[in-house]
Amino acid sequence: MRLLSGPTWMTVSRYVDFAFTSLAIPINLLLLYCIVTKSVKGIGRYKWLMAYFSCQSIFFSILASVTHMSFHTIGGSFMMFTLSNPLHLPPWGIWVLLGGCCVSVGYVLLTLAAQFLCRYYVMTGQMDMKRKTYFFGWRMVYFFLAMLIVAVVYGGCGFVGIHLTPEKDFDIRERMAKEYNVSADKIHYVAVEYFTRDANGTRKWNYLSTGTALALNFVFTCMVIVIIYCGCTTYFRTKQGIDKLNDKLKLQRMLFRALLVQTATPTILIFLPCIIFYALPFFEIPLGVDANILSITLVIYPAVDPIGVLFIMKDYRKFIADQFSAYICSPIMRCLCLPRNILGCESVETGSLNDNIALTTRI
Repeated sequence: MRLLSGPTWMTVSRYVDFAFTSLAIPINLLLLYCIVTKSVKGIGRYKWLMAYFSCQSIFFSILASVTHMSFHTIGGSFMMFTLSNPLHLPPWGIWVLLGGCCVSVGYVLLTLAAQFLCRYYVMTGQMDMKRKTYFFGWRMVYFFLAMLIVAVVYGGCGFVGIHLTPEKDFDIRERMAKEYNVSADKIHYVAVEYFTRDANGTRKWNYLSTGTALALNFVFTCMVIVIIYCGCTTYFRTKQGIDKLNDKLKLQRMLFRALLVQTATPTILIFLPCIIFYALPFFEIPLGVDANILSITLVIYPAVDPIGVLFIMKDYRKFIADQFSAYICSPIMRCLCLPRNILGCESVETGSLNDNIALTTRI
């Protein structure tokens, strides 16, 4: 049973996309400003990981908005597609943008895993010079190597994710065109395929596309395992040190709480939807147009994720409160207090009844 029809999903996701992209960019820019200018010295170079995470979220929001990425499953395959071409790009240009969306999702998860790993090293006392160079110094090349692997695996979905023939491509486009009530030539997609079925209903495996699907699931699982393991270990180490809270540990606890928020959010909006999206086609459990719930959760994520960090980190929260007080509360209070001063309800140094009447007349 479908939750919504294809055209309805497209309409809903378009409005959600516009609303949350409009929120995601200014919120992440605010977080980026706070990270660069308001972070305490004790946070060290870790703030650059946080800054990169914010930049990646902004980039993903813009890219997702331009492509208006959507999701669909057919049999043993799952795909990212778009019906929009606002930049009037040729088919290969849209294909590149969709591949960029795939890579961007992978980079968000990779950066989150790197943040957890960094916190894990700090809290377990392993952040000596040897370990530190895995994040800073020449050994930073390991992080760039991980980025390359993610780019190859996630981006490779568009190249070898499906064993495509002209007949299969025509069939996919026709079936999707019927689902979304559009012409077949408006559909552009990248897909990953576990298997197909022949005329007798027997599964046919293509080792290249199946290998791509397994590699995608493997990299995704590795990043999730790193996040869960480092998160649990850091939590118990933090809990053990609760009786000896020095400034350094307080900072680490604050960073960890921010990281927990940054984990709960993608768990709900990315991990669980992606696991369902990746797993069900293998068992040929149809999602069809309802797979577009993933497109909605992915565009919500960059707008929601920074909010927790802004309010957990004390210096960021104080900066926001000061700005709110200076530019919003103060003008409102002045407007509210002015009539009271006019009517003489509060004692003022210079304020006779005649003066108040004259002031009222001028207003």
